[in-house]
Amino acid sequence: MQSNHFDRPGISFKASVARIPWVTGNFTGFIAGFWFENRLYRFTEYNRSRLSKLSFDGSEVEIRFTNRIGTLSITAPVDAATGLAAPVRGLMDGRIEESMTSVINLTLTERGTGRIIFSGEGRNGSIEIFGDTTTLMPR
Repeated sequence: MQSNHFDRPGISFKASVARIPWVTGNFTGFIAGFWFENRLYRFTEYNRSRLSKLSFDGSEVEIRFTNRIGTLSITAPVDAATGLAAPVRGLMDGRIEESMTSVINLTLTERGTGRIIFSGEGRNGSIEIFGDTTTLMPR
């Protein structure tokens, strides 16, 4: 998911959560970035962030990332989607549904103090959801 359309210029957000193949099987990988007031807030495995919540009920997705800086909470109803070509075994033979008119609600809270650094919504959000999302849920 991603959006660059917030209530003021210079704010952008993107996040991705997926099953990543690995030598010993696979794992849930994620990367999220939130650009706000000339600072990039990163939430990834390599900076010891955690995916502390992921839920999708068929119409709304909810995600929560935490790290030493704070918590990024996301909720987004998935709006009408359009079918796009997607890769399957190296060929663009698959189809994936992508919404490009969703509203992504973000709250970034500072760790320790609980101070809200940002709370707002990104319009014209792009959201793709594919496959069995229950395999991505934190255990």
